[in-house]
Amino acid sequence: LAPIFVFFFIFFFFFKQKTAYEMSRFPTKKHFVSWVGLSPKSKQSGKMKKRIKSKSNNAGLIFRQSAQSLLTSKNNAIGAFIRRIKGKKGSKVAIKAGARKIAEAFYNALTKGADYVETGANKYIEQVNANEIRLMGKLAKKHNFMIVKTDII
Repeated sequence: LAPIFVFFFIFFFFFKQKTAYEMSRFPTKKHFVSWVGLSPKSKQSGKMKKRIKSKSNNAGLIFRQSAQSLLTSKNNAIGAFIRRIKGKKGSKVAIKAGARKIAEAFYNALTKGADYVETGANKYIEQVNANEIRLMGKLAKKHNFMIVKTDII
């Protein structure tokens, strides 16, 4: 939790110089994330994917560096999120996704005054497991299977 507050403090001074408090030019957090250079790029026509060079500014770099530092944290929900994505898509995609989450929290803190509430990695993992079990139940129901919960010792 403390690294995120330190990050917000450092980034606030940088951001003040870069935008001069003009948050009105970003109507939504999606616009802000796009300006920072952390939105997903999709240049695809049919099955052909075009390679594009992603542009980023210093604000995006700061968000990515903070996400990379949260990758090694053991008690952060965002760190657990980044590690989960890293296992599926690789570290580059995971760091960018984590940076996007941090950027959205930063936007909400500046525009709406919303506090970032850290739930912790354990709570995040419980939510992911509950979601997987729920989706497994839906899939079993679709294919006329029955899931039985057992405690394995």
